[in-house]
Amino acid sequence: MAQKPNQRGATRESIKATKHNWPTRTSFSPSKYFRQHQTTLTESFMRLVNYPLASIMTVMVIAIALSLPGGLYVLLKNVQSVTDQWEQQSVITLYLFPNLEDTQALALSHRLSAQADIASVEYISKEEGLRYFERSSGYEQIMSALPENPLPIVLRVIPKQAVDITTLSSLQALRDQLAAQKEVDYAELDAQWLQRLANILSFGQRFVYALSVLLVVAVLLIVGNTIRMAVESRRDEVLVMKLVGATDAYIRRPFLYMGFWFGVLGGFFASLCILVLSWWVSAPAERLIDLYQSGFQLQTFNADEIVLCLTISAFVGVFGAWIAVNRHITTIELQ
Repeated sequence: MAQKPNQRGATRESIKATKHNWPTRTSFSPSKYFRQHQTTLTESFMRLVNYPLASIMTVMVIAIALSLPGGLYVLLKNVQSVTDQWEQQSVITLYLFPNLEDTQALALSHRLSAQADIASVEYISKEEGLRYFERSSGYEQIMSALPENPLPIVLRVIPKQAVDITTLSSLQALRDQLAAQKEVDYAELDAQWLQRLANILSFGQRFVYALSVLLVVAVLLIVGNTIRMAVESRRDEVLVMKLVGATDAYIRRPFLYMGFWFGVLGGFFASLCILVLSWWVSAPAERLIDLYQSGFQLQTFNADEIVLCLTISAFVGVFGAWIAVNRHITTIELQ
């Protein structure tokens, strides 16, 4: 008595026979190719619409993850804009050696005034410095009791460049050059506050970059897990497509477009959240700016940055879907 064939599932021999009987591939048609992608793109979006609650939850988690670094980026951009407009006249104070003669100090003052990068040099003698110190400190009697004037001659050098973030390095180089003069005991640039601000901005930028990388990885995991569940829910459909000889690229395509939609929608709502938050804080920010009588304008996402956000989010969505699909469709094998 002949043994009945196993009807549990398709065998690898049946797949080979099916592929052998599959019609030969026709010539490539660009219009047909793009129509297939357009159809798959529409069907992938409709699958999200058919499961609105799960889709909205996934999209909003992605949007929140992307809006955090985007909001910090907008904050840093506004702080950077404020510092760029915050220009003040810089002053380099030169404290000369106490035993230096007036003639030598005056010669140094004239020599520095002739430099092209110096606007002016103010000469402050020992007597003028002592009178200013007495007025500002209130220790007239104590200072008058000293046997000699302990203060040195001071030169206040005003460079032609105003102090800001971009000119800070050149002003520091000028200060080092002046400090190297043989008559100068110590040179001080009154821009330490700006250097601290520059360091804070540098730290903030690196923090935003690190946070962005971590949250992009989180978005990859979210999209990958969502696509993994979608592949598992359509396991039978994948099995049928493999039975009729569909390639992995054909099976992968709808899931990649699903990741694309998750990324684009997440980037769109992230940009929308940043714009809404910027509008919400714009009124108190403008009142604060008016108190300082500044012409600063609060900045938010512009069109180029919105497009960049959508592009990055779409790429992250497709990449996360590609990783998940490649890993899981290979585990779905026909018996």
